[in-house]
Amino acid sequence: MKPVKAALIALLLVLALILSGCYVDPNNIEASNQGGDSLNFPVYQAPTNVPTAAPRATADPTDTPNYNAGTASQSTSASVQLPTPVVNSLTTVAPLPTTNPAVQATATAPATKTPTATPAGSLKLGSQGDEVRTVQRKLKELGFYKGTVDGDFGAGTENAVKAFQKQYGLTVDGKVGNNTMAKLVAAKQTAKPAATATPKPTAAPSYNSNTYLRNGNSGKQVRQMQERLISLGYLVGTATSSFDNATEAGVLAFQRRHTSYADGVAGPETLKALYSSSASKASSPSGIIGISLKEGSTTTSAVRLLQQKLKTLGFYKGSVDGAFGSGTTDAVKAFQRANGLSADGVAGGGTLNRLFSASAKNASGYAANATATPRPTATPRTTDTPLPPNIYVRVTPAPNGQYATLRRGMYGTPVESMQRELKNQGYFSGVVDGYFGEGTEDAVRSFQRYNGLNVDGAAGPATLRVLFEGAFPFGS
Repeated sequence: MKPVKAALIALLLVLALILSGCYVDPNNIEASNQGGDSLNFPVYQAPTNVPTAAPRATADPTDTPNYNAGTASQSTSASVQLPTPVVNSLTTVAPLPTTNPAVQATATAPATKTPTATPAGSLKLGSQGDEVRTVQRKLKELGFYKGTVDGDFGAGTENAVKAFQKQYGLTVDGKVGNNTMAKLVAAKQTAKPAATATPKPTAAPSYNSNTYLRNGNSGKQVRQMQERLISLGYLVGTATSSFDNATEAGVLAFQRRHTSYADGVAGPETLKALYSSSASKASSPSGIIGISLKEGSTTTSAVRLLQQKLKTLGFYKGSVDGAFGSGTTDAVKAFQRANGLSADGVAGGGTLNRLFSASAKNASGYAANATATPRPTATPRTTDTPLPPNIYVRVTPAPNGQYATLRRGMYGTPVESMQRELKNQGYFSGVVDGYFGEGTEDAVRSFQRYNGLNVDGAAGPATLRVLFEGAFPFGS
């Protein structure tokens, strides 16, 4: 055993000597490589643990690898370490935007409110059908629509829609779109009555006790009177300075409300009441002056009055709605043909003047307001036997606007107007002097007898109303 142990120890010593001669100091590799007899073998260097930079979408000049000039020898080495890109730690690279800046700017821009367009299926002027009829019925229930529920969207329906939209805070365009229809279905509040403004006092134009404006007159005073009648609603249109039949109709309507008699002649009493601050407004006009109406005309009040007159005369069968459509045109043409006018369907000055005249012929060809030839049973006296001057009592128009009772022994403007009208109709042949004497009383009795009135010789409200206004029922 001892020889064997000795041999093993000797072997270990030999190996130790051999290994000690092959050791190379790593710090002196270059030095040992320069020696001719030294060992020369490549030394593996572990790569430095530097994180790899994330790839960028676009090249950055700072990302260009920094190669040393001596790397050519490394490229031939068995183990080659790729150079690590040099990153400047002092420079912060801004992150690339995730969205297109132009798109982002558009997205963040304040939104512009787009006006709501009227639905393609909205109802408007000219529409027809059951939907229009439903709208008209609902507007009528709420008090906005006064016309006929006929399914025809005319000017009357449009005005009613506008009134509804105004009261309910909607866009006032006269069209029934989604918003208006929804509000209309749920609406319960009825139409508010339109406030009637108190007419402002008008400075009275110059006139005197001898001023009497009547049919056929013209001039400045007529124009001023027409303007006042228009402002109060008794006429519609534009002052013409010509006293025509339509103007007379307006004067008559005013007199019936403000004086004790109505004869269509604007004398001192009528003019005084007309220009006073207490003159009341009319609910609807009685005459159309200074304008021409034709199909499509939008002057609703004038068209409505035209339709009413044509309807009274039997030419118009439609609804009095203020919409000048084909039906109104046909009615105007029919009236023009019946009255010897040019049948063009346009209601101009000549047509309107004839329409409001007493000689206007109706659809049957007869004068609408023709007065039958009087057949008095007693012959009127040609002279009057006046009463003593101290017996006559002055009479003035009734302050409440009604007819005053006129009887023998009275005098004044109302008596004069009554005498003139009795004379015009053939009952009185005496002097129109404003004194109610025996001859005037006989004429009143003849008039009463012929018209079926109470024959007492006193001209009360019923007698005067029939005398000035036509064949009204007894006691009306």
